[in-house]
Amino acid sequence: MTCINNNNSLSKYYLHFAKGNKKELSIVSRKFNKKKCGKLNNNYDKLFFNFLLIVRVEELSLDYNKNTELKLKYTFAQRMENMKFKKLENVINNLCYEENINLKTLSALCCLFSKTMYYHSQNVFVMLNETEQKDGEKIYLVKKDSSITYIKEEKQLELKETSFEIQSLDKIFYSITHYRVDELKKIGLVLGLNTDGLKKNVYEEISQHLSNAIFIKN
Repeated sequence: MTCINNNNSLSKYYLHFAKGNKKELSIVSRKFNKKKCGKLNNNYDKLFFNFLLIVRVEELSLDYNKNTELKLKYTFAQRMENMKFKKLENVINNLCYEENINLKTLSALCCLFSKTMYYHSQNVFVMLNETEQKDGEKIYLVKKDSSITYIKEEKQLELKETSFEIQSLDKIFYSITHYRVDELKKIGLVLGLNTDGLKKNVYEEISQHLSNAIFIKN
């Protein structure tokens, strides 16, 4: 979903869900080490938090909570107001009024901050946003557990070639009349599904698999 137009850890508090960003994680770790250890409140949007590790690491501290999170979400939503992005109103509603962001909103955030990011789970691949790759530009991969990691371009291409790619999060699968039986069976094999049975059954199994694959655990 391309935008139109335009090992140090975080510390024991974040190790269980923040991965991959060594430079930024070490900065936050040093920041935390200056403070007295306390118990971190885990009641917040993990996917949004992990995105902040990439774009706004300086906002993170042991004082981070739902109120801090909501203020940042409102700030980002205001910045999105004039951005050209399909179904932007739905994105802003999800960002400001729902507990956790979804992949569509993450895609818009990647567009806002010009980050290249993909999603992969259960042999399903989604391009969230692509930017022109410059030297040193990072490629990120989102996983079903809300973690975000760096990957090399070769790995990204491998995942894309060996998975079923969803072309749009607005319409993850076409209607049954769009596909021939042999096309559905080919897709089913890529997804690792049983392709025996009637066309209707195969189609329904694929549709359910795709819906499950893009549901983020937060």
